[in-house]
Amino acid sequence: MADGSMGKALATEMADPELSYLLLLMHGAQWIMGVRDDPYALLLRAASDDPHDLGRRMRARGPLYRSQASVWVTAHHDLAATALADARLSPEYAAPQEPDEARAEQERILPFDLPRMEQLLPLDQASLTLGRPTCERLRTLTRAVLDDLDGLAANLCAQRLRTLDGDFDLRDDLARPVAMEAVAEVLGPHAPDRFAALCAGTDDALDATLCPPLLASARRLTTAITGLRELLDDTLRLKTGRLSDAGAEHPLDDTLATGVSLAVIGVDMTVNLVCDALQALLDQPEAWERVRDDPACAALAIDETRRYAPPVRLHRLFAHEDVELAGHKLRIGDELSVVVEAAERDPAVHEDPDRFDLDRDRAVLPDGPLTAPAAPAARRLAAATLRTIAVELPRVRRTGPVLRRPRSPVTRGVLRFPAATG
Repeated sequence: MADGSMGKALATEMADPELSYLLLLMHGAQWIMGVRDDPYALLLRAASDDPHDLGRRMRARGPLYRSQASVWVTAHHDLAATALADARLSPEYAAPQEPDEARAEQERILPFDLPRMEQLLPLDQASLTLGRPTCERLRTLTRAVLDDLDGLAANLCAQRLRTLDGDFDLRDDLARPVAMEAVAEVLGPHAPDRFAALCAGTDDALDATLCPPLLASARRLTTAITGLRELLDDTLRLKTGRLSDAGAEHPLDDTLATGVSLAVIGVDMTVNLVCDALQALLDQPEAWERVRDDPACAALAIDETRRYAPPVRLHRLFAHEDVELAGHKLRIGDELSVVVEAAERDPAVHEDPDRFDLDRDRAVLPDGPLTAPAAPAARRLAAATLRTIAVELPRVRRTGPVLRRPRSPVTRGVLRFPAATG
């Protein structure tokens, strides 16, 4: 890949008993890190049904604090914005240059070595360990296909809506297939059905960067990532799809990484934006009525959803140089978690931050470097999908609770959204 050669994931060489044991050990390590009531460690192990309470507890510890998980954490809006824009902080792993007291304490608590998730699973092949310079290059490449997405998503959504009658699942019957089919149109895979199956198999990839999945999920994710990358590599070499045209002047590695980012990150972000936006709107009937009366307001709803329920709720960054933040020195190799879900509800920036408000003054945090290539596409797709729902299905209603993936600190990904057409 553009950031260097990719190593072989350990999971591909392990038998099931060995991999299962290691994943359970990693689960246990995260559980141990939360025993001292550290809110970030508790977020990782899904120890609370109310992530916003954990966010308030993180903010109460100051602009920047050191978690029991040996991670620096910020849940303050202004510092989060600074960190997300700092060129010295990158999603790409940086090896620590020397031990510190916090790492020594962690080694006393966990006196054994565990691999990093990017060593265990092929997350590099999924464009989830890119360096910041590569993320910036991919973002410029993605811009070339953005204008195609509005019409694609609107047409695909309208076609699917016309087949719905009575009960349906917003995620599986509408949001996800529309996002996948729109991205497939841009990428042009020669086997679209296989692309859809592989793309669906990566839907917990972002969460796997922090939380070890169970054995079956780890195997599914590994197979899906490897297959998706191979399929898109073949597709780009055949020069099909709109991304191939847009990437004609770019290295093949960059174009491939962009395609994988759209399929893995972009689709997941789109699905969660659509589901969370519609949930918030249906919970406030006057807001949904406004979008129905003026479907152009769908863009406002997606912008507010980015703040109210961001599709990527924390960003993991590593210091590639020594960095001074909020009076603390982060050294090379230190990890920083920017908890944007909590930072976007910082009362120092947003009045009544727990309220979904279409008229709120926009102070949404910038995209993290890892999501920057796919995020603009996801917003376009989500806004077009929501706008089409408002036009074609104005009487849509939720018929049960929205279910989310367990241990999903990065996305709180929607698993099921029961709905009815009227």
